[in-house]
Amino acid sequence: MPVSIQSIEESLSVSYVSAIVAQSGASFDIVSRDYGVDVCVRRVDSFNGKMMDMGVSFDCQLKATINWDLEDTSIVYDLEADTYNKLIYRHINSSTPCLLVVLCLPRNKSDWMHISEEGLNLRKCCYYYYVNGEATENKSSFRIRIPRTNIFSPDAVVKLINDVRLGVIK
Repeated sequence: MPVSIQSIEESLSVSYVSAIVAQSGASFDIVSRDYGVDVCVRRVDSFNGKMMDMGVSFDCQLKATINWDLEDTSIVYDLEADTYNKLIYRHINSSTPCLLVVLCLPRNKSDWMHISEEGLNLRKCCYYYYVNGEATENKSSFRIRIPRTNIFSPDAVVKLINDVRLGVIK
């Protein structure tokens, strides 16, 4: 019996983020118990020729969806209100930032990936969003607009880790 669409989407988002983090040179850990965090991204560096965890990290809440819209400068996504409020609570009460990372998938499942001898193409892409501000009183969802410039890329991972290290993201 095949797994659910949600399980496939979740696996694709974890695979996408894992590949991006690997290319950035950071460390990637899947959080085994899901209490609102799916993965942890950690800065590593070389010390005396050996790799060392530098203690700088950020967490990610991963979402994968076909239910997103494209605007001129934003990706529009209706996040579950409870998830939004948990991320707000986390922002206020944690020393480790937690980013929302949304994998925007094409509406047609057959377009999600293309495999050939030349490579694997996973579509469309992930965007990151740092949720802060006020909690919502909405019961079902809260509409967010993620800047299209917030593509979750290897360069973005390096910048995010540096921003955490410098206290720009808290």
